[in-house]
Amino acid sequence: MRKRLKWAWFTAVLISLMCGTHAFSAGIPELVSGAMKTLDVSKGDPDLLVLTNAPYVKINGQSALSFLDQAQGLTGCTVGKGNLLFFQRAQNRPMRLMLFKRSDGNAVIISRTADSWLKEALSLSEAAISSPSFWKTVKEDFKAGSDIFTLAAMANVWANQGPYDFLKSAELHNHICPGLTSGYLMSRYILNHYPLKQGERYTVIACPVWCKEDAFQVVLDCTPGKRGLIVKPLSKEQAAKVTVVNPAGFLLIWDKKQKSGKGVALSFSFDRLKALSSSDMPKAATVLAALEYLDKPGLFVSTAAEFKLDEKQYNEMMEAGNNPYKTAGLWKDGFD
Repeated sequence: MRKRLKWAWFTAVLISLMCGTHAFSAGIPELVSGAMKTLDVSKGDPDLLVLTNAPYVKINGQSALSFLDQAQGLTGCTVGKGNLLFFQRAQNRPMRLMLFKRSDGNAVIISRTADSWLKEALSLSEAAISSPSFWKTVKEDFKAGSDIFTLAAMANVWANQGPYDFLKSAELHNHICPGLTSGYLMSRYILNHYPLKQGERYTVIACPVWCKEDAFQVVLDCTPGKRGLIVKPLSKEQAAKVTVVNPAGFLLIWDKKQKSGKGVALSFSFDRLKALSSSDMPKAATVLAALEYLDKPGLFVSTAAEFKLDEKQYNEMMEAGNNPYKTAGLWKDGFD
């Protein structure tokens, strides 16, 4: 009798789970297939991009990965082909999955809220998103409006064959902007000018702090959890006392075995980055204007100072309560 009751309970739970999964994924093939028909693309089309936050969000407490799995199967887009990209969002945000066609910039955005699916078609071509008028009402005109900047910029960087590690940086940051672009340029500058030798490691001290830090985590594998990224904001008053022009933080190169290393104070010119596009251009267009310069980081990034590091100074640069500019001697005399 107990065995029968136990089996009946197990069967009921299994049926419940199966029904829940079926209800959750109902309509997905139709939505994706319909989007592909709208865009006039077929499975495996190299012109097709899928961009989604599905790995990060939850729908009614459930993972959205089952939706992503079906979309991959229907579209043929995969990580290995470089045409399946993600963007991070908080777990309680609506799920978005966009199909984007490279050749004409047309897109279909599929959204899932707690109780319904929604499909919206629009043009996210480079010409469309470069028009200031596009951005005036897009948030109000589309239910997915709050994510359209993210979707539009990432899709067009992909369409223009932007570097994959740049797109991966955007996945973490959840959008592409001039700030993230500056971090990517700084990362490439570091790799070009300060390649690591055997036994050395990077630590980046972000001071001041802006969007650039998320690119360091992806391109350089410098993360806070591995003590590769130290974040120290500067107040306006403190920034005025720094002797570095356009300060962007420090790169520390350290050899743990030798207990010695090098410190590098970095500078970044936003004026040069902004000059790549006119001042009235939307932010999405300024991102695209920088694409052809991503392999020329020296146009924007420079070394303001280099100095030797001993163990005491290395630790002081990173420890809480210490100002790295004062430790490095890049601070105006007469100020605390």
